[in-house]
Amino acid sequence: MFKLGRNGKFKFISTKHNKKLFVTPLITDSHLHILGLGEKLSQPTLEKKKLSEIKSVIEEIVSKRPNKIVLRGWTEEFAIPDKDFLDSINREIPIMLVRRCGHFAVVNSKVLESIDFSDSSNYVDFEEGKIKEGAIDKFYKTFGPFTDVKNNYETSKRYLKEKGYGFVHSDDLHGISQDELPFTHDNDFFVYEKVAVKGYNELLKYYELGYFNEFKCVKIYLDGSLGARTALLLNKYTDYDTYGEELWEDTELNAVVKFCEDNGLHLAAHAIGDGAIEQILRVFEMVNPKLRHRIIHAIVLKSKQIERIKKHNLIVDIQPQFIESDKVFIADRLGERVKDAFRFYDLYKSQVPFFISSDAPVEEPNWLRDIKRLKEIGIPYNYSLYQLTYGPEGIDNIDRQESMESKALIFQHDPFVEISQPKIYQIEN
Repeated sequence: MFKLGRNGKFKFISTKHNKKLFVTPLITDSHLHILGLGEKLSQPTLEKKKLSEIKSVIEEIVSKRPNKIVLRGWTEEFAIPDKDFLDSINREIPIMLVRRCGHFAVVNSKVLESIDFSDSSNYVDFEEGKIKEGAIDKFYKTFGPFTDVKNNYETSKRYLKEKGYGFVHSDDLHGISQDELPFTHDNDFFVYEKVAVKGYNELLKYYELGYFNEFKCVKIYLDGSLGARTALLLNKYTDYDTYGEELWEDTELNAVVKFCEDNGLHLAAHAIGDGAIEQILRVFEMVNPKLRHRIIHAIVLKSKQIERIKKHNLIVDIQPQFIESDKVFIADRLGERVKDAFRFYDLYKSQVPFFISSDAPVEEPNWLRDIKRLKEIGIPYNYSLYQLTYGPEGIDNIDRQESMESKALIFQHDPFVEISQPKIYQIEN
């Protein structure tokens, strides 16, 4: 058989039956929300549903008298819910409907009456019940983010393992503590947790609580999403009078980058718009970090920004399925600047290393779909498959080569030439 090595090449190994099989490590999804994925898999989805259908879903849940209702997946091309719509269904139970992107939501009056939004009022439209970014976090802190944390994890884990995933980089500390994470002692499935912070003081709090004794990554959100028009752009949106949302001041961001450098922590910065990219690059140029850090998404990029990303030895974490999902609105948002979107091939050609991920629950984790899409735009299978297997071990320090002894993917044909669904080999504990 042939085993994929850390050098990116298949090495022939003589076996008893001498089968011409190709073996690789299990797949890594380098950016998702594993508890959020479990919630989505366990709850009704609002994707592609009209208002009448959404109403029926909520009414069914209300009949069970839950202490809160959180549903996700609606988008404007199918439905635009608001506070009055939710109030017409129920005013006694806190209800939040999260847009598909996760950065924008609508709530009913019960939520607005129960939470003091005075310190985040710029993220709240009280008339229509629209909330975004930090205001969504306040909902989670008040009412809790998930219906069943343990079930969410086990549901996600089963789903991911069946698709050939064995490793994920996740982001889950929204409304729950380190002690509530259900995967910290799971030796069967590896989760590399990114500790999301909204400010330098929160970072210090997590440090003092000992979070970074176990977790070695800091996650920051520099902007929102293109769909919700909260991604930060250098020029205004074509279809709305806004640049998006700038969530950090340079001085505070500078302090976070220095903290990560001083404490040996990997920084993962969510930055979708070219304005957010510009901000993080501006700070990197002031700090000149020596460690390897990551930009997640980087959907809108200028050519000179790609050059600067390479200069600072940054990894870009891409989501190929966004090409398909965002096409319904991206031309409206960007106009002629749509040429600056999804420059994955330009990153590859410029030798900027990238990870490949789903951002689940925004997208369904499907690495086979993603690797084929990247091939369509000129990125060869051998590069993508290597980045999906060995690439992330330089950050999470889990030996993928050693892991193949107990769990692996087995391809019938050379996946560098012809990619197909592999069999999953795993010795059960």
